[in-house]
Amino acid sequence: MSDSYAQQLELQLNKTRDATPEEVAEWRVSDYWNRGDYDPLVMFVVIPTLVQLSCFALMAGVMYFASTLSL
Repeated sequence: MSDSYAQQLELQLNKTRDATPEEVAEWRVSDYWNRGDYDPLVMFVVIPTLVQLSCFALMAGVMYFASTLSL
């Protein structure tokens, strides 16, 4: 067994570089969220509402099933 402690690797956070104009243009076209090819109403309202309603229905079903077992 070694007497030395393991050393954490150096993070590369302070060794950044500015993107070239070509890289920025390519990123603006290729990034899904930056392009905006989605409907925010569906993404942030409809889908979470459907998930919440399905969870509520599942919870109600489990509570109904549990109440029928105790009778």
